[in-house]
Amino acid sequence: MDVNDAQLPQEAQTPFTTFQDYIPKQQVPTKQPISYFGQLAILLGFSSGGFLIAIILSAIIFLVMKGGSSLSSLTETELLKPENANINKVIQLVSTFFLFFAPAFLFALIVNGKPFNYLGFNKKVSPKQLALVILVACTGLFLSGALGQLNQLIPISKGARGYFQELEDKYIDQMQSIVQLKSVADYIISLFIIALAPAILEELFFRGALQQLLTNWIKTPWIAIAITSIIFSAIHFSYFGFLPRAMLGAVLGLLFYYSKNIWTSILAHFLNNAIAVTQIYYLSFSSKIDKKLLNDLDKIQPVGWQIALLGIASAVAMVAWLHFFKKESNKTLVQVHLETA
Repeated sequence: MDVNDAQLPQEAQTPFTTFQDYIPKQQVPTKQPISYFGQLAILLGFSSGGFLIAIILSAIIFLVMKGGSSLSSLTETELLKPENANINKVIQLVSTFFLFFAPAFLFALIVNGKPFNYLGFNKKVSPKQLALVILVACTGLFLSGALGQLNQLIPISKGARGYFQELEDKYIDQMQSIVQLKSVADYIISLFIIALAPAILEELFFRGALQQLLTNWIKTPWIAIAITSIIFSAIHFSYFGFLPRAMLGAVLGLLFYYSKNIWTSILAHFLNNAIAVTQIYYLSFSSKIDKKLLNDLDKIQPVGWQIALLGIASAVAMVAWLHFFKKESNKTLVQVHLETA
């Protein structure tokens, strides 16, 4: 049976802000409502606490695994040495957990009582949704390449460009210290540390917690998604990658908003990360991984009209995939609604 918007129950024809809208009211825990400003304060408070814990644990992990006797051995130069790649992977995983998962989970627990439901852990995902997410992720690579070229063309002062390039170099140095792909085992571990873990943990914070909070507060999903996307891109501290990451954040936000299912945005985020790791793994057999190589991984290098054509074609395709994804998500959400009614 083909379910379309005109056939949806009345309550399913309105935009839903959280997956809780599909749960019968008697199943939703009754708690004293917290103001949206209060919710934001709670989320920011947990984020600040997670940041401090991440710093402390990173220092402890380095000293224990490296065998250092004092904090003086914990320097940026020491951290970036290739022989400390495994230490950096552990630090990356632990830091990401406390920076993103812990604040999001505790926030959802306080404001809702059922954190996994609030954050969008819905088991119902249709095969068509999964296929469309894959198409969205693949199309995003080409759109990201065009936006990366556009980002380079934005005029800024020579001093600002030098400063941002220095930050970019530091980020690439950090990636080099983590990505040491000498075997299949290294590749699999990197997929988990660099691709899967950040996809899950970051999506819970940005889409599951922050975007939902802003959507409920502002009542305008597009604005909430835009704000979340800008913050998502900004925390990566990459000026030259700002537009591609902001685009990625917007696409992930739309996937989550349309599906009310965190697994869809997690899958798209994972595919984006995994393709980059796979590129590095493939290229590591044919050439030395240097800064230029890592800098060019997410950039497609056509010139002139080719850039514009690539960007326009990718944008049109992205809009089409998201349109079909929205329609398919409506059908899936109706099924979830009927099953839980």
